Amino acid sequence: MLLFGVSCPGSAAATRSRPNSFEGSCRLSGDLVFAKPLGNYVRTTTLRDRATGTCTGKLNGVPVHEIPVVNRVTGTATASCATGTAHTVDTLIFARRVRIVIYTDSFFAATQGVAHTTGRVSGHSVEHVSLLPYTDQSTLAACQAGTLRSARYDLEAQTVTPLVG
Repeated sequence: MLLFGVSCPGSAAATRSRPNSFEGSCRLSGDLVFAKPLGNYVRTTTLRDRATGTCTGKLNGVPVHEIPVVNRVTGTATASCATGTAHTVDTLIFARRVRIVIYTDSFFAATQGVAHTTGRVSGHSVEHVSLLPYTDQSTLAACQAGTLRSARYDLEAQTVTPLVG
């Protein structure tokens, strides 16, 4: 079956043995949820996330424009409200059908972060993450009290080489 001009799993064309690939740019928004709340002191915790947005570029070699994407994330973070690092395994799901597994290393300072992603098979991308649009007085109060359980963000990503996975 073709969806947005892309072969989807379950179709005869999708039964090929090659992994899926994407090259281009994406914009997503999500909400990180921490197993242990964050505060002023660095601690290690697990996290999960579900971000949604759109991507433009080439999916399995076929041009796509603002194709819907969901990113499901699990991983660990060593962080406080002021700084931190995270290491995650993500599954990008394009148009509810085409999946690419990626690995992401993120680095944060206050309300901004940068990340580097590699595809399960190959490829690289870079990301900018901003928590600033969602940081308000209640967020700061939760940080001060050591009770921050989640953090909303916006992300912009650009592949350096096609993500394959």
